Amino acid sequence: EGAIGLFGEKYGERVRVVRLGDDSVELCGGTHVSRAGDIGLFTIVAESSIAQGVRRIEAVTGMGAVAHVQELVDVTSEAAGQLHAASVQELPERISRLQAELRARERTIAELKQKLATGGGGAADDVVVVDGVKLLTRRVSGADAKTLRAAADALRDRLGSGVVVLGSDIDGKATLLVAVTKDLEGRWFIAIGSSSPASSTS
Repeated sequence: EGAIGLFGEKYGERVRVVRLGDDSVELCGGTHVSRAGDIGLFTIVAESSIAQGVRRIEAVTGMGAVAHVQELVDVTSEAAGQLHAASVQELPERISRLQAELRARERTIAELKQKLATGGGGAADDVVVVDGVKLLTRRVSGADAKTLRAAADALRDRLGSGVVVLGSDIDGKATLLVAVTKDLEGRWFIAIGSSSPASSTS
């Protein structure tokens, strides 16, 4: 009939065959109902890989499946209410719109952080000349590594020729970022006087 015995299963002289319409013919896999209709509602709740080429599904049936579906209805209805959606069908569109707005705000915040880090204008007060090389140093409070890199690039371009050193406190750790203009990349610079451990990026 086309049913295939599973590796590792033990079968007696008489083996039960379970048929689900024209789609599936299996040797008994642990079901204990007289017919498929006795199972009632069937809902898959999890799917995973247990071995190469073998997938595992977990499902609930009968009243357990009904309770699971009702829980999903309650959760989606609450989400629709919080997002001011007229129906649960509008949830994907509302979520996509919120994600787009969040990305736009994150870009705005990043731009504002960079402006704060670069001083928003001139940086002449932070520049000193060491051995004929302009050195710009600045401590940037609350800036992450990405903001430091963007600020260092902007300040380096503004400086024209020289070295930019930015310091920040990120998650309780001192971080230094050094940027050098292209005309000075072949020269060696030695920073002396750091009072606390720091990581550096150039």
